Amino acid sequence: MALIASTLLLSFALAIPGAATAQSRAQKSIITELLWQSLLRCYVAPSDRMSSDDEVVLRVELNTSGDISNLPDLMSPTTLSKAERGLLREATAAIIDCTPIISGRGEKSIYGRFDMVINREGLALTNVDAYVGKADVIPTLDSLEIAEPDSVLVEITPAEEETASAEEPVDAVPTTAPASGEPATLATETALEITRTDRREIQRRLVLLDYNTRGVDGVFGNGSRTAISEWQGDNNQPSSGYLDLNQLVMLREMSQEKYDVWQARPKRYTDGNGCLREPNGKIIQGSSFKCDLSAASQSMGLSK
Repeated sequence: MALIASTLLLSFALAIPGAATAQSRAQKSIITELLWQSLLRCYVAPSDRMSSDDEVVLRVELNTSGDISNLPDLMSPTTLSKAERGLLREATAAIIDCTPIISGRGEKSIYGRFDMVINREGLALTNVDAYVGKADVIPTLDSLEIAEPDSVLVEITPAEEETASAEEPVDAVPTTAPASGEPATLATETALEITRTDRREIQRRLVLLDYNTRGVDGVFGNGSRTAISEWQGDNNQPSSGYLDLNQLVMLREMSQEKYDVWQARPKRYTDGNGCLREPNGKIIQGSSFKCDLSAASQSMGLSK
């Protein structure tokens, strides 16, 4: 109810001519509240016991579509305790699950920068420098699987796979562009207009070719950039960590056989309780405390 009220108030303020300047402080407070409530919906506190000193601070940047362009930066601490690793894992999962952040009845996106403070008291936001703009995309949620504390993997649900298959493929652009000996740049890659689904596919293809992207989440962070750079160097391409059209086509051609096998694999699925399962029905641990309990019960033969 509070989220709905804040959304309506923000929409009302933006609809009044000249209200942006007069109510900028009020809008900032509302935007902060919307950000906090949106992230809080996806944040699940880790089950590890933690002390009052355990705290993680992340810096998050949202683009004009309300989505994350890169994984959040860890501002503190420099060395993580076991409890803080759990905080980092769950906070990152919440950020991935709850972006894009859309307000104003789906017509406005919240973008900018803010710091996310996570400790045993919960989740809080500081240093919020965020604004409201026209949303370019409709938000989607991924089914998140945490494999290890240091890696975040995203598995696409069957409904998302049907949506993704209907989208324009990564190589549905002319393949007659002349080869270039110049290193690809961010501008070169941006011109390809690849979507988050496309980025997941690129990451998956790199992983299938034995390059570690440190996650298949549709976000090109340091792990993905390093994997792209290594693939470029191994294939006589200028190594920059960014892709151009010819390299994109080359990557798809090199990985197509393995990618076809991967697509034909038996699919994992999410059960009615939100737990991720193997094709044989075995519950995969690490997605939530509730699912871990169900997995333990299943392993003892107490449940299916």
